Amino acid sequence: MKKATALLLAAVLAMGMLFGCGGSGSNTPSKTESADKSSDAGKTEEAGKTEEADNPEELKLPLTEEKQELTVWFNYSGSVVSDLNEIESVKKMEELTNVHINWIPIEQQQLKDKLGILLTSGDFPDIIYPGSTAYPGGVEKGISEEVIRADHDELIRKYLPNYMKYLNENETARKQATADDGKMKIIKVIAGEDFNCKAEGVYQGVCYRKDLLEGLGLSEPKNIAEWHDALVKAKESGIDTPFVLNTNGGSWLSAAWGVPTISSTYLMMDDNGKVAGGVLQDGFGKYLETMRQWYAEGLIDPNFTSFNYYLDPPAAVEDNKHLLYSFILSAFTGNNYYAMHMCTNESEFLQPIVPAAEDGGKTVMVYSPVEAKDTIFISTACKNPELAAKWIDFQYSREGELLNWYGIEDVTYTMDKDGLPQFTDMVLHDPNNTPPSTILEKYALNWGNSWFGKHNTVASEKVAAAAAGGTNQQKEAVNIWTSAEKNIGLPSGYTLTEEESDAINAKATAVQTLIEEYMINYILGADNTSFEDFKKKVLEYGYQEIIDTYQAAVDRYNAR
Repeated sequence: MKKATALLLAAVLAMGMLFGCGGSGSNTPSKTESADKSSDAGKTEEAGKTEEADNPEELKLPLTEEKQELTVWFNYSGSVVSDLNEIESVKKMEELTNVHINWIPIEQQQLKDKLGILLTSGDFPDIIYPGSTAYPGGVEKGISEEVIRADHDELIRKYLPNYMKYLNENETARKQATADDGKMKIIKVIAGEDFNCKAEGVYQGVCYRKDLLEGLGLSEPKNIAEWHDALVKAKESGIDTPFVLNTNGGSWLSAAWGVPTISSTYLMMDDNGKVAGGVLQDGFGKYLETMRQWYAEGLIDPNFTSFNYYLDPPAAVEDNKHLLYSFILSAFTGNNYYAMHMCTNESEFLQPIVPAAEDGGKTVMVYSPVEAKDTIFISTACKNPELAAKWIDFQYSREGELLNWYGIEDVTYTMDKDGLPQFTDMVLHDPNNTPPSTILEKYALNWGNSWFGKHNTVASEKVAAAAAGGTNQQKEAVNIWTSAEKNIGLPSGYTLTEEESDAINAKATAVQTLIEEYMINYILGADNTSFEDFKKKVLEYGYQEIIDTYQAAVDRYNAR
């Protein structure tokens, strides 16, 4: 149970799933790459495109005639193998590349603290992969502090042909991997299925207990009014608190009113493709009014402010405590809590939904497609950056992807008639009922809760489908949540300049606190401030300046 929870928590953190994994990424201001505002900025970008058209050097194996060593500081939370060089795929990788890796594995929960300690020490490894943890203050600061090499753009264009192939084939990935000045200042993890680059879908959303609803003799509600009636009937049947909100009072159910309520700055894209303040929309007020009414009727769990969506749902599902959930992670939809032995409630079934639009218009999601995500960089301490670059590029090659996600051919996987890898019975049907992920940790590097190089999003889906008897409930949930007709999420990959972050950080924190205090207290009936007065106060706190700043960042992103 701990392992399953840790795996999904790591996935949540790495995918920025506060909005929807691969979903809309965090909009919390951070100091990132500064845009080049000089008159030569356009020329730089055009020059970059010219260079991009040139083919980098072909990756040839072995990477070096004489055995070389590199030290890699690595996001890794596996528990099966103590020495990463004992993993079968790592052994094979060393054989193919002739490069021995001195691994420094860091658990997901320790990444931020350990990265701070590493940067303070001044003793840097050759390659640093901090997972979803960004460099404190942003990439530009890392370069100015002489930790991140300033010549990544040159190294990438010359020595990373497999990586560049993904970027050249996918315009969104290229934009997400490129700074506003047209340069690639860091290497990004590429998301996709087997051997392609493809955006991740929405990995969390509204779910209801289908088994409980059917037990009440009800079919799936079609609108908010019908959901209200279902919650009332559930309460009358003995489910005391049928709906649980997010800790801030938000819910993905707010998509019915076309607004985000699980966020940090509560920003969205309007129908004109412009950044807008979600809390300024009429739908935000209507959502709050509805939740206030439901709370007064006893339909909402009064302990929602302390409900932990990563840790508490299994017990709630076990006890049939709720009918409707603000959001559930895709891996736990269907009957996967039971299948993963996280509860003993055999009948439980969490059905994902996309809330119908209250105005009769298009259904809404808050989604920012992510193709280029977590960062990898070569440090200034690296004595052989060309070799480091080539070794990193190997991770994006066909051979590297297979080794990192599938292990050893004819042992843990075979290739099907379509040329795609499929796990063997040794992995999927162990006679001792050993979980596939446990077996794979011994054979494939990235099963240690990592996604170094290419993040293959279907490898885990194949395992989940096998565990569910061929039905991939996780994939079905993602497909449902990603099927909404309208997307209001900001694009993934935009960056604020250091100056912009400095200007709005304090305002953003104050605005977020104001919004969340109002949301919670209004729903609880403890704050009677009108929605109109609340909006005026938010604007007085500098919300419009925040909106304008993000608009400028999105404009720069769109111009890349």
